[in-house]
Formats: sequence, structure tokens, C-alpha cells
Amino acid sequence: MTFRNRAAAGLALADALAPVLAPPFVVGAIPRGGVTVALPLVERFHAPLALVYASKLTSPVAPEFAFGALDEDGEAHVEAESVAMLGLSPEDVEQAKARVGGEIQRRMAAYGAPPLGAHLPGPGVVLVDDGLATGLTMRVALAYARRHGPRDVTVAVPCASAQAARQFERAADRFVSLVVDAEFQAVGQYYLDFSPVTDDEVLAMLARAAPASPA
Repeated sequence: MTFRNRAAAGLALADALAPVLAPPFVVGAIPRGGVTVALPLVERFHAPLALVYASKLTSPVAPEFAFGALDEDGEAHVEAESVAMLGLSPEDVEQAKARVGGEIQRRMAAYGAPPLGAHLPGPGVVLVDDGLATGLTMRVALAYARRHGPRDVTVAVPCASAQAARQFERAADRFVSLVVDAEFQAVGQYYLDFSPVTDDEVLAMLARAAPASPA
């Protein structure tokens, strides 16, 4: 299955989730691509949209290879095997955390949207991204949500590697992916248009989501 773009993937994901979600719940999107996928869910279910400020940890040695992820609370998951393979020192890891933490703070200031934790404890949470390759960012997003006391957590994505799917079938209360592929290589291969999402586009989607959310 190939999606025309992230918005089309979000519409298809909303159809798949309709029979299984029970209100009240909050849609937690991982910026930036996850916001585009999440918006059709927010509009379909009239649920609040929150941002989950989590991001991959990478090194200048291999900027395309994630060795962990960090959330807005400063909590991180680090893959020791990946750190060893990259030859990173503890100082390298801390520098990566500081760099990513700074970007998370920049996004929080730029978007001005309450984080997911502001909606918790209480309702269920639907965590959304545009796809899962390693699942590192979603892993810290799920841990973040759990710490803040949701009723339950659903992880919902258009596409996922078989490895990531197995991980979240165990870790989440519910896992929904429209495509699970044992030959998964990159999230972008499942989209005809996988253009980068800009900060301005995120701001426009947040404004559009506000009327869709209950008062």
C-alpha cells in the first residue's frame, strides 16, 4: 500500500480507528510529520490535538542513524549497541541530548501548543506519527504518555516495520498500522509525496485543529 501523502494516510488511519476508539481521548502527534497524519483524526473524532515533543538522538558521525530518542521532560532512551557501533563517548551522547533538547525547546516555543501532558491524567491517548522504522521516537513518546497517567494508549501509524510492530503490539494497549512490512526500509517509501513539513505548516494545522476540538 502506498499513500498519496500524509493527509491521505491520516484519512485512511481514521477509518481504521473508528471501530476501536472509545472517547474521551486525546490525539498526540509527534511533530512535524505526525501532525499532518493526526489532523484528519482530530477532525473526524472531534478530539483535542496535543503535540508530543520527542525526537531522535543522532551523531554528526552518522546523522541519518538514530541511536536513541529524547522527550520534552529530558527523559531519553539510548541504544547501547548503537552507541558502541558508532564509537560514541558518554560526552558525545550528552552533547546529542543537549542539541536535541534545545530543538525540542525551540519547537515548544515556536508552536505554542500545550504538550500532551497538559491533557493528562485522565483520557485515553492516541499517539500518531507518519510511520515507524526503528520506533525509537515512538518508544519515548509512549513512555512519556504512560508517566502522565492516561486511561490507555493507542499507537497508530500508517506504516511500520515488522520489528516496530512487534514492539508496540506488546508495549501499547492497542497498536494499529495500515501497513506492516518485514522488508521495511524507510517511511518515505510508502508515500508518493513525502515532502518535509515546515514549522509554518504545523502552525496552520494547529489553528485548523482548534475548532475541531471540543471546547
